[in-house]
Amino acid sequence: MPANSEYSMTRSDATDLSGIAQFDLAMRREALTSYLQRNGSQRLVEFTAQLIGMANSVAENCAEMSDLVLIVECGVHPDKFISVNLPTIIGACQGVMIASKCDPAGACHGCAYRLGSIANQSPITTCDAEFMAHDQKGFMCHAHLDAEGEPIKVCVGHARAAKP
Repeated sequence: MPANSEYSMTRSDATDLSGIAQFDLAMRREALTSYLQRNGSQRLVEFTAQLIGMANSVAENCAEMSDLVLIVECGVHPDKFISVNLPTIIGACQGVMIASKCDPAGACHGCAYRLGSIANQSPITTCDAEFMAHDQKGFMCHAHLDAEGEPIKVCVGHARAAKP
């Protein structure tokens, strides 16, 4: 297990987290404030550190499972792909950074510049978008493809982010 996926959690913390995970943002804040008051700041720091490890572990397990489904259920030979491009916590953090560069109005639903989209949380896609910021061609929209499956227009979010 990679170091960023290590975690351990008390049964009590897991119970708290399973409830908190179902809440909307306002209720999550309230529940975490209550946790802080009951347990103190040091315990909240530990809780958060363990949660990050758990989230990384879940993302890695999703990637492994999707690869297994492709191999076992779909018959794709392992040599035919590297891995599925899936969201991760690190990708989501990168996504926050690129989404903050523009208003995504008019961008496609899955735009890498739209906060919370699959592409916005994928480290491969967000890195590509950042890399292409320095390329004349620009980052291409993956929702608009030609007959061969190649992108045909620059991503709206990318174009907006590139404007000074």
